[in-house]
Amino acid sequence: TKEGFKCIILERRETPIKDSRSLGIHPISLHLFEKLSIISPFLEQGLKIYSGLARNESQEWGSINFAELKPPYNYILSIPQFQTERILEHEFLKLNPDGLIRGAEVSHFLDNRNQVNVIYNHKNTSRKITSSYIIGCDGKNSFVRKHSSIFFGGKRYPDTYIMGDFSDNTSFENKAVVFLTRKGMVECFPLPNKMRRWVVKTDHYIENPTAELLSRLVKERVDLSLKSTNCSMLSGFGVQHFIAESFIKNRIILLGDAAHVVSPIGGQGMNLGWIGAHNFTKTMVKIKNSSTNAEILLTEFEENHKKTVRKAALRAEINMKLGRKNRFPFFLKKLSIKLMMLSPLFKKTTVHLFTMHGLEKDPSKNS
Repeated sequence: TKEGFKCIILERRETPIKDSRSLGIHPISLHLFEKLSIISPFLEQGLKIYSGLARNESQEWGSINFAELKPPYNYILSIPQFQTERILEHEFLKLNPDGLIRGAEVSHFLDNRNQVNVIYNHKNTSRKITSSYIIGCDGKNSFVRKHSSIFFGGKRYPDTYIMGDFSDNTSFENKAVVFLTRKGMVECFPLPNKMRRWVVKTDHYIENPTAELLSRLVKERVDLSLKSTNCSMLSGFGVQHFIAESFIKNRIILLGDAAHVVSPIGGQGMNLGWIGAHNFTKTMVKIKNSSTNAEILLTEFEENHKKTVRKAALRAEINMKLGRKNRFPFFLKKLSIKLMMLSPLFKKTTVHLFTMHGLEKDPSKNS
């Protein structure tokens, strides 16, 4: 919208989500928000995480310091997803008050090579929009992708987890902590308003976890009690990696989870969607302002973004594997973690690994 394109968002949900879901906004995304002049509300409402710890049941193995990164965004910003969506929606509607249509469900669309006709239902009435492109940002079960017959290939990992948000009764302050124990991984991340997200690896998928179960597993593995805390969210989830065979099909564009799904361990998926949206916008500006064939520029965007997605997926898989019960001796895992966090040779690489640095060129220098 800021680049002069007319955009209409068709949102199936009648109301915004109320869940915390994705939490971590990485430095690369904070740079993008600064360019869009929407960074202030995020910094006002979010909590800055400057460091992370690796521990077992009783000892600290090492730490990583995000503050060593290049300022000003030398931290990961923790903010619940419902607040993130609220901020983005507010900023978009300031620019385009009629640009969001809630309760709109797309029934079909026709790509006739020169334009796209989109048919959707809204308030029991069938309506049509004619546009230059349709952009599918409709998640891993994307209707746009399926209706376009674009193959979505990948795999499901055996890893499963439960997570919950609890009032914070720890002494970890604003630090993220990963516990690597013989009984299984436990992670916890600070949230605004003195809350903390707990994630526990499980042996199998648990569809409806309880606060009692999560509290018991945390107590058994790391000897921390959550009994005196309040729980505001619980969820069980599995892990998968899928990527669309094509992000571009004539005038159909796939972005976000509609195009690629990576492991949520490491918190890269939401940020990866924003990177794709930003780079697609830059491509559209090139198409508008240059004589280069649009198909060539869109193909270039697709190839570059697929490279970024593969890098992010590999990093997410590394994060996930660190939390597995491995067959090799436990002391080797301890040694490898210490090398990653304490050795000058690997420490900088580890910080970059956990903050999405190096996926692309420095975003603070890009247009």
